[in-house]
Amino acid sequence: MNCPEISVIIPTHNNGAELFRALETVAGQDAVLGGRCRLQVIVVNDASDAASQPLLEQLADVYPQITLIAHEVQRGPAAARNTGIGAATGELISFLDADDEWPLNKLSLLLPVLEDASVDVAGGKIKYLLGDGVPELEMNYEDHENRLSHVHLGALLVRRSLFQQSLFFDESLRYSEDIDWWLRLKEQQVKIVLLEATTLLYRVHGSNMSVHKSIRELQLLNVLHKAARRRENKMLMPHIPQLKDYRIGKADPLISIILPLYNGKDLVTKSIGSVLAQTYTHWELLIIDDGSTDGGDAFIRRRFPQATMISQENAGVAAARNKGIQHARGEIIAFIDQDDEWMPDKLREQWEVLKQDPYCAFVTCNQHFACAADTVLPANFSEKLREAHRGLVPSALLIRKQVLQDVNNFDESLDVSSDFDLVRRLRNAGFQEKNVERLLLRKWYHGGNASLNKTVMRREILGLLHRQIRKL
Repeated sequence: MNCPEISVIIPTHNNGAELFRALETVAGQDAVLGGRCRLQVIVVNDASDAASQPLLEQLADVYPQITLIAHEVQRGPAAARNTGIGAATGELISFLDADDEWPLNKLSLLLPVLEDASVDVAGGKIKYLLGDGVPELEMNYEDHENRLSHVHLGALLVRRSLFQQSLFFDESLRYSEDIDWWLRLKEQQVKIVLLEATTLLYRVHGSNMSVHKSIRELQLLNVLHKAARRRENKMLMPHIPQLKDYRIGKADPLISIILPLYNGKDLVTKSIGSVLAQTYTHWELLIIDDGSTDGGDAFIRRRFPQATMISQENAGVAAARNKGIQHARGEIIAFIDQDDEWMPDKLREQWEVLKQDPYCAFVTCNQHFACAADTVLPANFSEKLREAHRGLVPSALLIRKQVLQDVNNFDESLDVSSDFDLVRRLRNAGFQEKNVERLLLRKWYHGGNASLNKTVMRREILGLLHRQIRKL
């Protein structure tokens, strides 16, 4: 963008000197002073009392370039912002509450993000500034600078074209209209990018509209109920990303790797070794011993102290995977079977795909089958399995933990086809998926693979097809 115009919308109701302070941080933006963008500043007076009129007149004298619009009756922040949007001429829109401030480099931080035409919303973190005598807020800040990543319009820079797609603010909401708007953005799968930098200074002065109010007073339950009804009525995507999913430049998340073990002492060394060789290093390995009798538990504890061992009575592979999900600390889950092997870049390449698209629920990869030299292959073994092809088995999967929980994890009533069933349910639910078109998984054929139990497999697959037909 070559020197874009940015329309800055500031609602005001009975604000005083803090409004001038807010405007100073807009006019003082280094991107404006450096000629990298132009400003249209729109102040919407939401029926302030008569005592505020002299200040508003002074405002027009100090900043003659400001567009001042007045509501005859108070209509609330959502309506004030909508009025400002209606008067906006800039290709980009930003917001600021009259009692908050921008860091002077806000626009220079966010403008480069919107150079990518696919990005519609750019933002950053909010830094809380407590006024004199104001007690500390009960918040879990992300760092020692009192910063948070959460919904706040003043931290954003938005393409005006979004509002031409009916994404105006809900004027029936006195509070939480920003959360409602944010949820509707997600439902429409708008591309959002959030930086680690501070893009809003939020001043806590004791009389902020939303501070110290209950969830009920903030109308938050009403907003969430309306969002749930929209998703149900319109068959919208089931996976709604969290704010942190939009952040770039953040540290790699913890990936919980779940390995079910059942009498696999002689097989598992290769699998664990491929985990230890991963170029993605922020992981935990949970090995679920499903009632083994071959001493594998003690062997792994002695040989691989990096693994966390969890034991259960024999209940099957689905129950073992579910036990791992239950104990997983990571928000991203990977699975590896005791007779499989990952390529070193498996987790790294899949995570790079998943983090680029917050609306993607899971990522698979390509796989092939390998056999030891002395293995006798069955007559019906297809040689095409030795070639790279997309894998939909758990060992090929990288998935968000919340998504697994949304479909109730693996079906423990199935002995050998719970993995097939999981993918079926994920797709039925409409979760988005992607594949890394690279060979990242080697499945070893050794003659004892659970999937070779054709009788059980045939019975369970027929049962799953019956379930699927009943849904049609």
